[in-house]
Amino acid sequence: MFEKIYMMLESFELLIIFILIARYIFFEKLFYNFRAWCLYFGLFVLSESFVSFFDREGMMQIALPFLFFCMLIFLSRKKAKIRGLFLVVPITGMIISFITVPIFFEYLFSYSMDSILNEDSSWMGIFDVLFWISIIMFWWKRKKLKLLEETMNNRTLSKWERNLISITGLFLFILSTLLICVDELKVASIYAKFLVAFGIINILFLNVSIIVMVIQGNGKTYFQQAAILNERYLKAQLEHFKTYQETQRETRRVYHDMKNHMACLYNLILEGKNEEAGEYIMDLNVQVQQIDKELHTGNDIVDAIINEKYINFKKDFISFSIEGKLLNLAVDAIDICTIFSNAIDNAVEALKSSSVSEKKIQIQFKQQNAMQYIRFRNPIQQDKRSGSFFTTKKDCINHGFGLGNIRISVEKYKGHMEYFIENDGEESFFVLEIILFMQFTT
Repeated sequence: MFEKIYMMLESFELLIIFILIARYIFFEKLFYNFRAWCLYFGLFVLSESFVSFFDREGMMQIALPFLFFCMLIFLSRKKAKIRGLFLVVPITGMIISFITVPIFFEYLFSYSMDSILNEDSSWMGIFDVLFWISIIMFWWKRKKLKLLEETMNNRTLSKWERNLISITGLFLFILSTLLICVDELKVASIYAKFLVAFGIINILFLNVSIIVMVIQGNGKTYFQQAAILNERYLKAQLEHFKTYQETQRETRRVYHDMKNHMACLYNLILEGKNEEAGEYIMDLNVQVQQIDKELHTGNDIVDAIINEKYINFKKDFISFSIEGKLLNLAVDAIDICTIFSNAIDNAVEALKSSSVSEKKIQIQFKQQNAMQYIRFRNPIQQDKRSGSFFTTKKDCINHGFGLGNIRISVEKYKGHMEYFIENDGEESFFVLEIILFMQFTT
């Protein structure tokens, strides 16, 4: 009985490792619904329990993690579902190569590989302990893990990166299988040990190379996004300057004509034409209101960003409303641009693909002493993702940072960020709340 439970535990570990490699090495988007994960793992546990009592040889129990991983890829992918099933081969190669390294080391001081494989080894027990310690650490650092998840949602592998990692995983699978069967090669012991030693070096080098390549790719993506964000900020400043120039010209024109307007109004009042004078004042008021074409927050940088986006998205019938004033925060321009550009871009993206009646982005500012509160709110269709949000854009690199990088900028200033779905009657709203703690510039 204990042996069956232990086999179920190892199968569960194997499935989790499959999922972690698919998520953090291949950047697969997998499930985003907590209920879907509960149903998925619940079905796996039930299947393992059922198989363990009817499969005496344990072959089906070993095969279940592979089958369930293939099912996960097939269900979670939106396209290339069949091709995605082949991920099981390179990932299996990575797992086998990592697990068998201690066995290969032990072989260097032993007589045969078969004797090591046939005897009970404590290596798997050590792996089990290390695995669950790692899982506990992941859970303990779940806040940082959430940040990593949000950031990774904007990260995808290029075609050559995916092919290179897949080929490397396939090679590791073949190499590990070859080294396990080294006794079958019928070569001299010294050459067999040399082959295994060379294989160990290759396995370690290739596994480390994959990790380094993924990390460097993340860094490359970050700097590409930073460059794009700087370009957006400069463009926003240019549009803001153009709008300011146009406003100044309109102001000078109205000021130049003001004497004529006042004289006309004076004559109308003297002649007792009060109704005509009232209509004239209303027309004049419309002209004055048209002078100010900008949305004002109280912060020059944010004004530039919001007005540039407002001009671009008016054609999509998306309106902005601003409540309160934002002071000139002692925040780097790049961080302000990160927060507001991505928050507005996310809202606009949701509204453009939505059929809600009123497409409005509401921005609210409140401050108290050194605390600045910022709230973004936009209507959405009923969300079926249970509070999970990630970009639906095809080109993730060239479309901003996303929620993860907003959080990075916020936490840089010891701030706090939350997002959730708010139900107001029959309508649903996506709400992003940000609190910054800092001194304000004068």
